[in-house]
Amino acid sequence: MTVEPGTYQHWKGPQYLVLGLGHDANDEARTAVVYLPLYPVDGPPFAVRTLEDFTAWVDPATGATTPEGEGVPRFRRVS
Repeated sequence: MTVEPGTYQHWKGPQYLVLGLGHDANDEARTAVVYLPLYPVDGPPFAVRTLEDFTAWVDPATGATTPEGEGVPRFRRVS
């Protein structure tokens, strides 16, 4: 499983620029997606999320994680 750099839209609407993949400095087996919000934020701009969490599917009514193919992708690539 991989995520390519580019613009992604969160299921709630905001867009993010994915810079690429990284690893947890304490656990090199844990892959993380590194991204920036494309809207003004207070505090540090970079965000990280595990690859599994970034590519998960969610129930749009509750935001709970669902099996793949049920609900909607948490993030979808738009460019």
